[in-house]
Amino acid sequence: MLLQLILSLILILNPEGFPKSRAEISDYRETSTYFDVINFIEQITKSSSIATLNIFGRSYEGKELPLVILSNPKILTPNDKGIEGKFLVLIIGNIHGGEVEGKEAILHLLRRFHSDDEFKKMLDKIVVLAVPILNADGNEKISKENRPHQNGPEGGVGVRENSQGLDLNRDFTKLETPEIKSLVENVINKWKPHLVIDCHTTNGSYHGYVLTYAIGLNPNGNLKIADFSRNRLLVEVTKNMWEKYGYRTYYYGNFIDPLDPSKGWITFDHRPRFGTNYIGLINRFAILSEAYVYADFKTRIDATEKFIEEILKFVVANRDEMLDLINEADRIALSGDVDSLGIKFQIKEFDGIEKIYGYRVIEYVDPSTGEKRRKVSDRLEVFETKNFGEFRISEKRKVPFAYVFSDEFENVVKKLIEHGIKVERRNENFKGAVEVFVVDSLKRSAQKFQGHNETKLFGHYEVREIKIDNSYYYVSTRQEKLNLIFYLLEPESDDGLVNWNFFDDFLIREISKNGRAVFPVFKIIK
Repeated sequence: MLLQLILSLILILNPEGFPKSRAEISDYRETSTYFDVINFIEQITKSSSIATLNIFGRSYEGKELPLVILSNPKILTPNDKGIEGKFLVLIIGNIHGGEVEGKEAILHLLRRFHSDDEFKKMLDKIVVLAVPILNADGNEKISKENRPHQNGPEGGVGVRENSQGLDLNRDFTKLETPEIKSLVENVINKWKPHLVIDCHTTNGSYHGYVLTYAIGLNPNGNLKIADFSRNRLLVEVTKNMWEKYGYRTYYYGNFIDPLDPSKGWITFDHRPRFGTNYIGLINRFAILSEAYVYADFKTRIDATEKFIEEILKFVVANRDEMLDLINEADRIALSGDVDSLGIKFQIKEFDGIEKIYGYRVIEYVDPSTGEKRRKVSDRLEVFETKNFGEFRISEKRKVPFAYVFSDEFENVVKKLIEHGIKVERRNENFKGAVEVFVVDSLKRSAQKFQGHNETKLFGHYEVREIKIDNSYYYVSTRQEKLNLIFYLLEPESDDGLVNWNFFDDFLIREISKNGRAVFPVFKIIK
């Protein structure tokens, strides 16, 4: 406890003007507390000509959540003139309180923008928004018992969940945590960053990469942005990480069978409950960064910092082309020139066989107990295997001109508005032919996930004449977030508002009474 107090005082009283992180001061034996992070940021911003500290929300326990804005000239709001023509990059650290490398790397990068002229020069073309400690509450529950498999820091780390017991990186569609709700409403919706980098630490396979990465994996996002991310941005960054620093990097994943890596390397999930998938779904660049848990703590921080640095340099060099892709995606959404989108998805593999670095897991029988055990080889090998790294649409539905529903569903309206979606209330009767989804059955998961028994609907579409009396809500799909609107309101969506129980009371009541139900959000087809 005394050592922690001394380190905190060093952070506060550092006479050099450029503070050091707790990780640096402790020779990478400890990670920064919330108090350390705030003091570091205050030292950096108090007399800075390029950095502004903004509080964008509060944690579940009430801790202020800091957003640092780096710009030249200095700006305070997304409406300031100094932002015009700039490419906005949002960097998020510590969304999981035990995965702390992004938090430390972001602090180091804040300092680099003040101490390194090359970094400061980047602000001629970009604005950096930095959220170093998103899960402020989880970060403070530091213990050596958390993530015991992790290679440092020896002083321990925080926990994955926030103080509600919820995983912040599963909350981007339901928006139930104050941390993610504030991030979406006050950072993503207001600042509209063009690229988001979300920093994590792995939990899985023994592979040969100091850092792995992914883009937004939902195929309903803009395919040109996804292709550019894979074939241009990440190709160059991967090359530079190896040639400049000797850091081997690759697409995030795990061996399907650690005993037989030749069976394949597989990525995670396509659903927008995950932050980078959410960002990809709203037609922005998204990059997941995963530092390798078995690398030492200092290396994990350094690799994360250099990975972000190389992305920023790429953005500076390719800003205009990347902005053009985003503007084109927005024009398509606003014009409504999207006939259909996916409601079901399947994993697909990259073409050919990939060479993936990893360590073999060996199964053996303990001679003293007769029990089967596993150990990890200490020899790095190259496995020729398939990479199951993308998803494809396996079933589509029409995108309507608009969705309409009765004023009974205020909970739905509130959530759409939180996502930055425009909803109109019309104080008149609605009558017309629409597509309706007839629900034949409803199934809820037996086990709770993030506090919910997730819901799936089964049924079919029909064209019917419907009437809504007095007033109704109208949601046009001619909005920049067209893909997200579709995902949230489609009855068969695997991660929409149906899935998170927003319509359960109504549907269960109707099915109990009539044997079936008409899903109460209707589609006006163009």
